[in-house]
Amino acid sequence: MLNFKILLAKKIKTSLQLLFVSTLLIVNIYFAEFIFPSRSINTGSTSSPQLTVLAVQDEQGSDNNLNTYIKFKASDKQYLSIFKFNASSIANPTILKSEFHANSRGPEKFVESRKFQLFNNSEKWLSIADNLNIQNELRSSDINSSIKDAGQFINNDHSNALRYKTKSSVDKNQPGYFAFVINSSRSNSTMDTSGLTGGTTVMPRTTTGSRRGRWQPVPGLKWQIQYTGTLDTSLKVDVYNIDLFDTSTAVISELQSKGKHIICYFSAGSYESWRPDASAFPASVLGRKLDSWAGEKWLDIRQLNILIPIMQARMKLAADKGCNAVDPDNVDGYSNHTGFPLSYNDQLVYNIAIANAAHNLGLAVSLKNDVDQIKDLVNYFDFAVNEKCFQYNECNTLIPFISASKAVFGIEYNLSDSSFCSQANAMNFDFLKKKLSLDAWREPCR
Repeated sequence: MLNFKILLAKKIKTSLQLLFVSTLLIVNIYFAEFIFPSRSINTGSTSSPQLTVLAVQDEQGSDNNLNTYIKFKASDKQYLSIFKFNASSIANPTILKSEFHANSRGPEKFVESRKFQLFNNSEKWLSIADNLNIQNELRSSDINSSIKDAGQFINNDHSNALRYKTKSSVDKNQPGYFAFVINSSRSNSTMDTSGLTGGTTVMPRTTTGSRRGRWQPVPGLKWQIQYTGTLDTSLKVDVYNIDLFDTSTAVISELQSKGKHIICYFSAGSYESWRPDASAFPASVLGRKLDSWAGEKWLDIRQLNILIPIMQARMKLAADKGCNAVDPDNVDGYSNHTGFPLSYNDQLVYNIAIANAAHNLGLAVSLKNDVDQIKDLVNYFDFAVNEKCFQYNECNTLIPFISASKAVFGIEYNLSDSSFCSQANAMNFDFLKKKLSLDAWREPCR
């Protein structure tokens, strides 16, 4: 078993560099946390899907997917809605910087002025942003406002309130993304170290030679995947895919000292009763059991406000351990019997939120299986990990990754290597034949 006590001996020296110091010292740790709307109070009526759509920045330009934004309807010739943001995980911090980000589609400011206001401790609404830079009828992420004296907006219940309003009634007001990014520092003498569920994310690290500050796996890399048995660290491969929870920081450091890149596996779409953070999953998100896997249940991925903080904490653990990438599994629940009425779009929203959370930590992220959504997700994920695409005759769906110079790491369990390896090599895939137990044994195609 691993020791999952959070390493309190890291201090960010600059935004690109970490300085390690003794855990016996009282040090400051700098955090960047993304906070999304937890509930809304509408004085005007709205027609919308779940509020959680505002936690995912998934449209741009003239995109107009009705399931990815909230459409406001006029009430008394205006729009008015109040959104609550839960900031409980940054109780008693030193807030260094706070920014508000929004993605919205609607008319330009001269047609309809839209204002974003925060409620301060003096019980006044103060304007923090408007739609000055928004182009007519284009969805934009240009609303990006730094907030001065951010602590004045954190209430006694560790929440803040955002008011979104207009004074006219043009019926084309479509917010798609609201988030606060709060940089804060805490002393390790006061920081909560009880587990993996705080929902706070450490600031992203960068990796030399990476794309946008992170590692980019490319086709042609030699790799190994092993989740059971004693890990064989002697292989002459470029990449190891290993279990996030069951692999120690020391082993990861050893492999990286040999020039290996590390992909850390966890399940993002299922509950596993044996994991150390299993108690963080309320019964309301647990669905049907996965076939043939004892102690594992599908998750209701529509409940982003519950699941994304848990997954952020897991990916923070991966970043702390030094993983270069994460491999979130079971991200195709919508096409399985989960016990929940999950839609195609529910899965897209969840998967994009997972990818964004990984990237915010400087981690590359794989799309595991979920082949029918590759066309919509390839731009959000850095590489693919696939199981049995040759057995199921669905490998052509993976070609967009290769076209984007992103690696496709694949596994076949039941076919003979002579029946698929030549085709995998011709498609520039990096495939292995493995046992279903995913122990050390491997037969590489190239």
